Amino acid sequence: MLAPTRDRWSRLNVYLHWLIVALVVVQYIDHEWMVQMWDGEQHGSPVSQGIAYGGWLHIIAGSLILGAAFLRLIDRFWSGRPPHPDQVPNWSTWVAKITHFLIYAILLLMPSLGLLAWFTGDDTIAHYHTFFWTPLLILVALHIAGALMQHFYYRTDVLRRMA
Repeated sequence: MLAPTRDRWSRLNVYLHWLIVALVVVQYIDHEWMVQMWDGEQHGSPVSQGIAYGGWLHIIAGSLILGAAFLRLIDRFWSGRPPHPDQVPNWSTWVAKITHFLIYAILLLMPSLGLLAWFTGDDTIAHYHTFFWTPLLILVALHIAGALMQHFYYRTDVLRRMA
């Protein structure tokens, strides 16, 4: 990995971060359409065109999340990452590292399981795909809380790094 030489994330990494955020919001909004489309496919019953569009939007957005998360990891390896602020305690840095690792893992695993479930029609895989939604939300809340704590309590520039 290249040593971090900047105090900000690369432009590509920032763009991909916010793209993933937007796509996760889309996934939240269109989840029910995907459930209805899945049930229709599993039971051989037709769904409305609107439900089908929503279901395909879910599949496309999930595929984009998978690709964007993968590209973020490549860019992070290639471009490095800004160093953790010195004024933040060591425990907080470790919580951030673990949180980021788990968020990346879920952002790669969840869409992979979703695609695998869709193409195999396997209910068990679909169950595991949806299982990771709550842990993802908890990790995102922890991520946001950590960023706000660094900005307001420790007075770091952490929010500017992702702007």
